[in-house]
Amino acid sequence: MRGLPPQIMPLRVVVQADHSLVESLAEQTDRFILSPVESNLEIAARVAQADVIVVDVTRDPQRALAEMKNLQLKRPLLALAAREQAADALAAGAQAVLPREISAARLEVAIAAVQKGFTVSEPGWLQAGAQAGAGGVESGHPVDDNLTPREHEVLVLLAEGLSNKQIAAKLTISEHTAKFHVNSILQKMDAQKRVEAVVRAARRGLINL
Repeated sequence: MRGLPPQIMPLRVVVQADHSLVESLAEQTDRFILSPVESNLEIAARVAQADVIVVDVTRDPQRALAEMKNLQLKRPLLALAAREQAADALAAGAQAVLPREISAARLEVAIAAVQKGFTVSEPGWLQAGAQAGAGGVESGHPVDDNLTPREHEVLVLLAEGLSNKQIAAKLTISEHTAKFHVNSILQKMDAQKRVEAVVRAARRGLINL
């Protein structure tokens, strides 16, 4: 797991989902304090003082959507759902709707983005009237694309949670070159961390989360 600088406080995330997903997320990062919950989402979120709530709608759609809709504690809400459940999840208050099969690396980025107030989803899942356009672009924010084509490729792989070594292998370049591209992206995104760069790129419409 990647360590956090002492000045960065971990996010408190309540997760109503299979334990396998919680375990994968815990192995992916230590930037979250994870609180798994099986029932009574409202009480769990209040006790944990949740910063973000994650709900797997696919397990019990009727119950999950009802609990989401009835939440009195207003916190950023991320729903894991099937495509046909996306509209219902949004109507129930979700700021993000993503596939249940999302990787832990992408889920980490999505949670960070939702906590910062962004709306994210799979391309085409957000309908008219949602807070942002398809793919999670914050409405009203101009696209500022000064990345090279190769940096775009690297950025997409960063969003998938790949390391420099994995990026190098994927693009058939040296690890040194991959690191150079990553550092360039961080500079252009005015970011200190890879996740921060991915969140800012998504906000600018450069990638989809």
